Amino acid sequence: MSVVSFIGHVPYYDAPHLVAIASAPLVPILFWLAFRSQKNDLWKNRVAYVLAGLLFLNEIAYRICLFSLAETTTQFLNYGLPLHICPLSLFAGLIAITRRSQLAYEISFFWALTAPVNSILTHDIMRPFPSFEFIGYFVSHCGSIWAALYATLVLGMRPQWISVWRVFVAACVVGVISAVVDIVLVGANYAFMIHPPDADNPFFAAPWPWYLLVIAVSSIGMFTAIYLPFHFMDRWKARKIAERSAEDAL
Repeated sequence: MSVVSFIGHVPYYDAPHLVAIASAPLVPILFWLAFRSQKNDLWKNRVAYVLAGLLFLNEIAYRICLFSLAETTTQFLNYGLPLHICPLSLFAGLIAITRRSQLAYEISFFWALTAPVNSILTHDIMRPFPSFEFIGYFVSHCGSIWAALYATLVLGMRPQWISVWRVFVAACVVGVISAVVDIVLVGANYAFMIHPPDADNPFFAAPWPWYLLVIAVSSIGMFTAIYLPFHFMDRWKARKIAERSAEDAL
């Protein structure tokens, strides 16, 4: 039996799944609480490297797990390579928190708060907790969120309005590259360019290729919605500064 035929056997929203969902926002919040009064960047950077190292090791172990589950090398090449948006957002997050790269941060931030969130809620794993497939999958997907929010809440990095469009273009480039890989590796479906995933996912309700258009349009909407809190925060700060300046001038 192929790897894909198992997909969907693990139920949604049982206790382990709910714990995994809760960990996605809770871990970054705990990091923020631990470091919010910390002025020295030394420990922030140390924790960033430790977090990045652990998440990278988990990703390697998870890929090894997928390789062991595949019946053939071809099957692993078709389904187990880290060429989806979710693992790419994780790698971008690891670069962001260790190298303070703005572009990597922007990709990590917008991708991690969309694709991995969706994958966490509507996973497509086949073996339940405590299998390593289950643990590795959720650590990988939650880890991309942890890295993105660690960079935001602890390291103080933040997106800009132009980031929405840079990240959207980057996603389109990944889509084109994934489509080429899918064609070369007959049977592959990276970035779901060939057909929708087997998981119950509303973003893939339309038939091919129309769901690709739905994803593109909804991505712009979601990226914009994610950026808006920063926009309104900037406006609020600017208004406060203007009010303070006016008071000082009196």
